[in-house]
Amino acid sequence: MLCVECGKREAKYDGLCEECFLRKVKFTSLPQHLDIVMCPHCRSIKFGGRWEKVPIDEAIKRIVEKNIKFEYEHDSYTITCNYDSTEGEFEVEVNVSIKYRDLEVSEHHLVKFELKYESCPRCNRFYGNYFEAILQLRGLRPEEQWEVLEYTHKRIAYHSRKNEELFLTKEVEKKEGWDLYLSDKKEAKKIARELCHKYGASLKESPQIAGRKDGKDIYRVTYAVRLPEYRIGDIIEVEGRYYVVSDIHDKFVSALELSDGKRKNIDSRKHNITRIAKNEELRKATVVYYRDGTVQLLSENNEIIETTTQIEVPNGATVKTLWVEGDVYIIPE
Repeated sequence: MLCVECGKREAKYDGLCEECFLRKVKFTSLPQHLDIVMCPHCRSIKFGGRWEKVPIDEAIKRIVEKNIKFEYEHDSYTITCNYDSTEGEFEVEVNVSIKYRDLEVSEHHLVKFELKYESCPRCNRFYGNYFEAILQLRGLRPEEQWEVLEYTHKRIAYHSRKNEELFLTKEVEKKEGWDLYLSDKKEAKKIARELCHKYGASLKESPQIAGRKDGKDIYRVTYAVRLPEYRIGDIIEVEGRYYVVSDIHDKFVSALELSDGKRKNIDSRKHNITRIAKNEELRKATVVYYRDGTVQLLSENNEIIETTTQIEVPNGATVKTLWVEGDVYIIPE
C-alpha cells in the first residue's frame, strides 16, 4: 500500500510513509510561557499548593513534564532541559526524544520561564515570630546553663531535620532561667521530655488559648522544665539518711549511702529529697589512720578528727567529707 499523502512510498504509519508522517504529525506541545515560584528565604519551590526543597533544574523539568501535552500516541519518551540562567525571565530549550514503533523522533520547544518570588508558609511564620510553645528552663546553676542550652539547641536541630515546621523563633534570658519560643507545640513537648529524662527534671504543662481558627480554639502551651536542686556529686537527705548522688534519671536518683557506701535507687516521685550540700562545698581531708572502721582525718586547717565509717579508705588518701550536726561522713568515690 502506498502513502495516501504522496502516493510514492510505502505507507508504514497510519496510511502515511515515514517522510509524510513526520512532516504531518506533531507529538508534543508546550506553553510558550511558564512560571516557577520560589521562596526568597529558603529557596523552596511551589508545586501547586505544596512547597518542596528541590534543585532548580529538577523543578524546571517537573514543571515541563506537568505542562507538556502529547498529541499523538507514543511508546516512550525522555525530556532534557537546557538553559543559561535562572534569574527573572529566562529561556529553556526543551528537547523531547520520542519512540514510536521503530521511529525515534526529536522535537524541540523554546519556553520562556519567569521566576517569581513568594514566601512559603514556614518562612512566613518564621519571619513573623510565630510560635506555638514556650519551653522554659528553670533551676539552672550559673556554671551549667550553657551546657543545658547547648543540649536543648541540639535536640531542636535534631527534630527540625525531621519536621521542617519546627524552628526556634527566639530565646530570652530571664532572672529565673531561659524561655525558648518554638513553632510546634508537639515537638516542643518531645524536647521537654528529653530534657527531663537527661537531667531528672520535672515538667509542668500550661496551655493557654491564643485565638480561634475555623471555629476552633488555638492553644499555645508553656512547658516548664525545672531541674532538681541536686546534681551528681551533691549530698542529699532522704528520710534522715545521707547520700551522695551518682546519677540522675527522670524517675529516680541513683545514690551511695554515706554510712556504708551501698548503692540505692531512690524514687524521686515518692520521696522528699533535700539537698544538704553541693559537691564543691564539701571539705577535703587527708586520711592519717584507718583500721576496722575507725579513721583519723587531718582537716584542711590541720585539725585531727576521729570518726567511724564502713567505707574502706587507704592511709594517706585525700577524701571529701560532710560535716553535719557534729558528725563527719566520708564521701565514697
